Amino acid sequence: MGWRRPILTSVALVALSVAPAAVPRAADAVPGAAAKEPPAGPSAAVMRQWSRSCALCHVDGTGGAPRIGRADEWQPRLAKGREVLLQHTVEGFNNMPPLGYCMSCEAEDFRALIDFMTGAAP
Repeated sequence: MGWRRPILTSVALVALSVAPAAVPRAADAVPGAAAKEPPAGPSAAVMRQWSRSCALCHVDGTGGAPRIGRADEWQPRLAKGREVLLQHTVEGFNNMPPLGYCMSCEAEDFRALIDFMTGAAP
């Protein structure tokens, strides 16, 4: 268990540092916009899924995984199309394990996770 603690601590710290920045508050975006609905961003469920599965490799590029927030690393994969990226996520590809360690994720979850990591979240 000793080796897990530093990894889990690192993942937790990254998840905490990424999550608040990923969901802008409406009040910060436009003066007087606090009464309006905030812009859509990753849900809390998506952030939990990301920190439990995707973050294991996509924070530091383990096994050649493209790192979160690094458009240059995601571009060759995105150039093949989002459906190919989704297929590789579900089926596994190269060092990417099938389902990316998220056994409870559905196709829409994977799409949201891919959008979050590539910076294309709606």
